[in-house]
Amino acid sequence: MVQTQGTFAPQLTDDALAAASATTASEAARRYAGALFDLAKEKGELAAIAGDLKTIEALAADSEDLTRLLESPAFAREDKVKALVAVADKAGLSKTATGFIGTMAQNGRAGDLVGAAKHFDALYAKERGVKRAIARTASDMSADQRARLEQVLAKAVGSDVELETEVDEDLIGGIQLRIGSTLIDASVAAKLDRMNTAMKGA
Repeated sequence: MVQTQGTFAPQLTDDALAAASATTASEAARRYAGALFDLAKEKGELAAIAGDLKTIEALAADSEDLTRLLESPAFAREDKVKALVAVADKAGLSKTATGFIGTMAQNGRAGDLVGAAKHFDALYAKERGVKRAIARTASDMSADQRARLEQVLAKAVGSDVELETEVDEDLIGGIQLRIGSTLIDASVAAKLDRMNTAMKGA
């Protein structure tokens, strides 16, 4: 049996997670993310853990095998623990992050790992006073376009903005933008129209 106790697991007692089986996947992900966030903050590892979880998200997005391992009930828990800890070790993740991944797998929550990573990211952004935005465009944005759009958004929402971009070739033109779960309102949309015009001339 692979040991995952010691670094993270003690923070996730049976009592603390007794209701996990009765929650939805997103609720379970939030519980684990919240527990990890508190531990990482206490240990001064917020930035490092945020980076580790981003790595796991990227690995899962790029690997059908890893996604299948996380989500399929066909794998025994112990097999998932061993495989995921091995993935974490190979990726050079911290002991705290590796323990967290192993604990989720041991508790039958491997399928919630990516969701937990996203919730942790949201908590980390809130901690730093940063808004997260996703811009969908028909083609890749240049670094200069990204920087200018971040500036426009920062002024519009009154806080720092970290922008993620997605390409949707079906878009005829313009920008589809979301900040958190909120769609852009009319006043910001007007600013984005001007930004779009400027981008076309870049």
